[in-house]
Amino acid sequence: MLERIGDLMLPGDSEFPSFSQTGCITFIDDLLRFMNPKDRDDLRTLLKVLSFLPSPLLRAFLKLCHGHWTPTLRMVELGLKGLVMSLYYSNKTAPQYTGRTPFDVIGFALRKVK
Repeated sequence: MLERIGDLMLPGDSEFPSFSQTGCITFIDDLLRFMNPKDRDDLRTLLKVLSFLPSPLLRAFLKLCHGHWTPTLRMVELGLKGLVMSLYYSNKTAPQYTGRTPFDVIGFALRKVK
C-alpha cells in the first residue's frame, strides 16, 4: 500500500524514476525499526484501510489531507509523506534497479571536505 501511495506522490517522469521503480520500499524496515510501536500499529491500520480504496479515491484522499485544517488529516499527510520522501531520497534502491537514482538526477554527491 505504501508503494501505491509513493507512486501517487512520486510518479516519475522523463528524468526521475517513480517511487516503485527504485525499489526503495525494500528498505522500509530501516525506518519502521525506529518508530514507536503504537505509531507503527496505527500506520499498519491506516495502510490496511487505505488498501481498500481504488486509486482515484486514494488520490482524492491524499489531496484532501494536503494542507487540510483538520489536525488529524494534516498528521496523516505528514506521516505518509515523511515515509515516502525518506525512502525515496535515501538513495537506496533494490539490487535489480539499474536506472538513475534521485541523487543522480539532482546531481547530489556527498564528499568529505578537509
